[in-house]
Amino acid sequence: MNDGLSGNRAFPALGTEEEKKTPVPRVIWQPLPGSQTAFLTCPVFEALLEGTRGGGKTDALLMSFARHCGRGFGEHWRGALFRLTYPQLADVVAKSKRWFYAIFPGAKFNESEYRWTWPTGEILYFRYGATEDDYWNYHGHEYPWLGFEELTNWRDLSFFEAMFSTCRSSFPGMPRMVRATCNPFGVGHSAVKARYRIGEVDPGIVIHEPGQQPRVRIHSSIYENTHLLKNDPNYLPTLEAITDPNRKKAWLAGDWDIHVGSFLEGVWDAARHVVEPFVIPSSWTVWKAMDWGYAAPYAVYWFAMDPDGCIYLWRELYGAGEKAGQGSRETAAEVAEKIRKIEERDERLGYTYRINLADPSIFSKNGADRSIGQIFRDNGVRWAEAWNAKGSRINGAQEIIRLLAEDKLKIFATCKHWLRTVPALPPDELNPEDVDTTAEDHAWDATRYGVMRRRRSPGSGQETVSRTEDEIDIREDGRHAMSFSGNPKAWR
Repeated sequence: MNDGLSGNRAFPALGTEEEKKTPVPRVIWQPLPGSQTAFLTCPVFEALLEGTRGGGKTDALLMSFARHCGRGFGEHWRGALFRLTYPQLADVVAKSKRWFYAIFPGAKFNESEYRWTWPTGEILYFRYGATEDDYWNYHGHEYPWLGFEELTNWRDLSFFEAMFSTCRSSFPGMPRMVRATCNPFGVGHSAVKARYRIGEVDPGIVIHEPGQQPRVRIHSSIYENTHLLKNDPNYLPTLEAITDPNRKKAWLAGDWDIHVGSFLEGVWDAARHVVEPFVIPSSWTVWKAMDWGYAAPYAVYWFAMDPDGCIYLWRELYGAGEKAGQGSRETAAEVAEKIRKIEERDERLGYTYRINLADPSIFSKNGADRSIGQIFRDNGVRWAEAWNAKGSRINGAQEIIRLLAEDKLKIFATCKHWLRTVPALPPDELNPEDVDTTAEDHAWDATRYGVMRRRRSPGSGQETVSRTEDEIDIREDGRHAMSFSGNPKAWR
């Protein structure tokens, strides 16, 4: 039996030598050389099979569970395969029927419960869950195998991560694993790219992080699936004929360096805008900007402008918590100390930061003895109010777009949180001229403050420049009082 999707005509006993000696119910399916074989033999707790369309990822996910059936675990070998919504389960259920009835005589599928049961007791459930709250439908369950089909369909990975607590078993010698598949593209593109550090860590390299199980990604390609290419010769030309460049990159090349539907779609190009770090010449103008956050992330960026007017974001300090969108909950004094340590050698290198821009809200006391701005100043870091008046968000967004379009804005490859969040920001549904402020837009806001050093004063027709520290006096309440040189009407 061969449906042209993947596999040829054997289902080998993959794994240990003991497993290989164990008879298999029927000989029908075996993984294709390459990514399917690597996925099925992967010993790492968490594995993602990602790549192009047509690589046989769904079949590999199903067989990841099925290969342990009939191995003596019986009813203790239980799995749950998830999609985002119930209707999305139809395709994977259809594929499971195509293979399991043929491979495992006696295996039964319960249509009302969406559940496979093997004669030897193993059970595979097909389930759905969208948000972290949906985890509570499975709280206390025990699934030594968890599968997630099309992981990029989930906007964030909160449900995916919450389900890890159910991946357990008290049966001795029971394997435990989390397996997922996806293509680039989709609302969760950025979340998946960040979790598996795609673009930073090569496929097959195991990622170890403190307090977390190891994880790895395996890259799949349609060109591995020789059966599909032979049996459906029109499939590859169909992908090659896709006119949307981002969709074509994602589905034909498995390229993760795309940002479909993002605010910067059409203007952002990592190949042009991301540069490897280099030493900033002391003759260049340098400054920094900050978007403050405590429960939410804070973002501090250092900017430099070359003689041709090209701006470089060359240094990043980002206060991210354990989960996406959460802050590190560091105090203003702690962040100020980090900034001072980062800048310890800068004066000796000839860098002078005469402009340091931050959200004006940090200068409000809001019932406290000192404002956040005053705390920064007391700890050796002085900020000026960034432009945040009416129209500043849209004007700032247009300035970022203009700079990118003219190749006048470059990002150092070391600014990982900027590169993770900014290119993926979606537009606001109610105001397409701005980004969605409910997304992780802290790096965006800091960038907006930084690039708007120069702006036109509304109604004046005159270009203004953010004031330097020589023109700023900090009042006792932490706010800035301005002393003007030249024509004060030019300032806002």
